[in-house]
Amino acid sequence: MNHVKIALLLFLQLCVVGVYSGTDVFAAEKGKVLIDQPILMTDRISLSTDVYLPLGEGPFTCILIRTPYDKKGSRKDCEWFQKQGFAVVNQDCRGKYNSQGKFYPWRNERSDGIETVKWIRAQKWSNGKIGSWGGSYVGYTQWAVSDQLEVITPLYTGADVYDLIYPSGIFSLGLAFTWGFIVDAQQVNNITPEKFQAGFSILPLSAAAEATYGKSEFMDDWLMHTERDEYWQSQNNRGITKATVISIGGWYDIFLLDQLADFEALDTFTSDHRLIITHVGHGNAALKRNYGGPDKTGDVNSLARNFLIKHLKDERTQVFESPFKDMRYNLFIMERNEFYGADNWPPKATSFVNYYFGSDKHFSSVIPETIGSLTYSYDPADPYPNLGGTAIGADVGPALQNSNVGRIDQVVFESSELDSPLVLLGPINATLYVSSDARNTDFYVCLQDVFEDGSIVNIQEGGVSVGFHNQDIKKINIDVWATGYQLNTGHKLRAVICSSWFPRFNRNLNTGEPIYTAKNIKVVRQKVHFGPEYPSHITLPVLNLK
Repeated sequence: MNHVKIALLLFLQLCVVGVYSGTDVFAAEKGKVLIDQPILMTDRISLSTDVYLPLGEGPFTCILIRTPYDKKGSRKDCEWFQKQGFAVVNQDCRGKYNSQGKFYPWRNERSDGIETVKWIRAQKWSNGKIGSWGGSYVGYTQWAVSDQLEVITPLYTGADVYDLIYPSGIFSLGLAFTWGFIVDAQQVNNITPEKFQAGFSILPLSAAAEATYGKSEFMDDWLMHTERDEYWQSQNNRGITKATVISIGGWYDIFLLDQLADFEALDTFTSDHRLIITHVGHGNAALKRNYGGPDKTGDVNSLARNFLIKHLKDERTQVFESPFKDMRYNLFIMERNEFYGADNWPPKATSFVNYYFGSDKHFSSVIPETIGSLTYSYDPADPYPNLGGTAIGADVGPALQNSNVGRIDQVVFESSELDSPLVLLGPINATLYVSSDARNTDFYVCLQDVFEDGSIVNIQEGGVSVGFHNQDIKKINIDVWATGYQLNTGHKLRAVICSSWFPRFNRNLNTGEPIYTAKNIKVVRQKVHFGPEYPSHITLPVLNLK
């Protein structure tokens, strides 16, 4: 079963819902539920809303959930909060399922969310205090009104959409074409896995979108607005937060870059904000690693729920129990299999160490004495495939990279075998000196772990687009994202430099044409330079645990 088919199935599983009994009242011990209550927006659009009221006279503190994935799918969460004595407002986003209007990702979530918050506070059963719950897009709906709420729990999500669709300025093709098209439909029976798979390679991308799904207003907008302009700023809610925040992310999650920046934008005066980064990605892992099991990885959903209870109604609730630390940051270190607590990002115990590339395809902390270069050819018609990584759906996160070893469109550097564990915790960056005969092209750096048995597992990747006027050598900086990872004794560090990571990211056609209309492919020669004059290197966040 191919990646796209599994991604589709996973998404459908998110939307599988229970069937209500048709009554507005559940068993007496739970309270009552009002189904499909209309909340009218100022533009006369009605949003379908379920209201869960606990036993008792009230007034109640409320939990708000706003979703494009069919509110019936949130029923279990709603019942759980209801049993804890919360009222719950569970709403279909505009244009989805039982709500009126036209769905356009992210555009209406702030205005509709604010009107819903006002409606809640006007209800007799409301005491005015509101927290929120949910992940992915449902987490974005929380960030969108985070200046209106007391507590938010954004799980695996972000507040700035540009960082999701164009991380480091490169179009997230796999995410946009998979999630974007599916979420725009009430049902996806007419979209086959084969159509998705073929759609990734159709040029130009504007034609690929229409061939895969049909005319999509927002997909056209995404493809045309490649820069962080007013279009994206109108959907950016980073920095508006007045709520207390517990944010949960994953080292391999599509929102990681976004989520770290969101949390750093919070005020530093509120000591109760918390960020937990786990080992997960946005889907099922390609390589099954249990990282020590539940006792080591913890239950982040229970943690977030207890955080809500503590900050909304019960100061005595215990939140941070083993394996978590009661600190601003809880950062899971994969392969070491423990959380590291810190009050700063990056942690104060992290030192940034440069590892330099050399002509012997080795890299170390010493700058090579001789000037040199390595060259490879990049053909957009045969792009370097992403295996795992920060993708969405299936086969994400850690994945075996061995099938890419024989490709010629890369240069590879390895360290010596480690004589002691090397712990990385923090952002990874690379500085390269490169030249190319392309007008515009991409460079990616992929950091990997070579196990003693020869297995190669990805740690993190990142890329950047580079414009060239000629073949002069150019210094570029690449954000390779962040990680919490331990390379064990006997392992080797491996770094791959290539020019695509497809279809996670859109392939650069090397011509400099806008991606909306680009269809002409140019095969180019890429050159990486190193030595005293051109000290190409990767900067690793080395954690000192002593």
